[in-house]
Amino acid sequence: MFFKVAIAIGAGLASALLFFIPVKGTTIAMLLAFAGPLPIMLAGLGFGAGVGFGAAAIGTLAISAALHPLLGLFFAISLGLPSFWLARLAARSEEVTDPQTGEIGHVPALSSGHLLAWVATIAAATALLPIIVMAARGESLAANIDDVAQQLAPIIGRLFNGEANLPYGLSAGDFARALVLAMPALVAAWGVITLALNLWVAGRIARISGLIPARDLDLPYRLSLPRDCLWVLGASIVACMLGETPRFIASTMTASFLMAYALHGLAVMHGFLRGNPLRGALLFGLYALIVLTAWPLLLAAAVGLFDSLIPLTRRPLPTATAA
Repeated sequence: MFFKVAIAIGAGLASALLFFIPVKGTTIAMLLAFAGPLPIMLAGLGFGAGVGFGAAAIGTLAISAALHPLLGLFFAISLGLPSFWLARLAARSEEVTDPQTGEIGHVPALSSGHLLAWVATIAAATALLPIIVMAARGESLAANIDDVAQQLAPIIGRLFNGEANLPYGLSAGDFARALVLAMPALVAAWGVITLALNLWVAGRIARISGLIPARDLDLPYRLSLPRDCLWVLGASIVACMLGETPRFIASTMTASFLMAYALHGLAVMHGFLRGNPLRGALLFGLYALIVLTAWPLLLAAAVGLFDSLIPLTRRPLPTATAA
């Protein structure tokens, strides 16, 4: 019991530190902040849901005490609870009986595709939280957007050394308003990458260290979003054509699920290229382009969408070891 309590405290404090460290403003600090969900996810996967929840609670209390209770609440909603919940879902298993031997085994309750759908949903909900709070308080969303844009406009002007340097001839106010409108969608898309990658890393660490049983998690071969996600994405895209408030919400959902389909598409590419002697070079070039421009993610999303409709050829690993 004491050991699990110590794990929860250590993981919670580590996540809180990684959450706070971006204020340093250095590149290393920003890279370390990317791993914020990892300690809580690892605690939940390796030592149980109770330890994961305890880690999220400890991190929340640490941020609240060291900084501000509102920042602690933000930590809990944006990092602590999503990390705990995803680890809990990933750790769930179901008993199955081998029809030939009669032996009882355990298989994951959720496939990797269903977990990715959860990641997209949680990332979108987290990014939309400020909008939900404003709506609950009865405040005008348009007025709040305009207010934030007005405060941001002078900063935009200074960053670009005057409005004359802004793209497409936009004024600082117009550019700031466009940035505010796009921010939830950008946060949601980034949240999908952060949560999905940290969950994968936590699972790898937990399996390698023997904290959880070894499983065949061949993502390049098996990762596939449920077809229901197509309806969610389609409805979100249609809702983007409505008024500004629905578009604000729908664009966030669209960005989140498009990023999930991009990860689905990247898995397809990894599986399709297995056995190709140029696989390493092609994948290196693809990820280099993603880092430089991010536009190849749209191609990856298109591949993921196509694979959901008409499954493409993917090659499994020659052994049962997951890649």
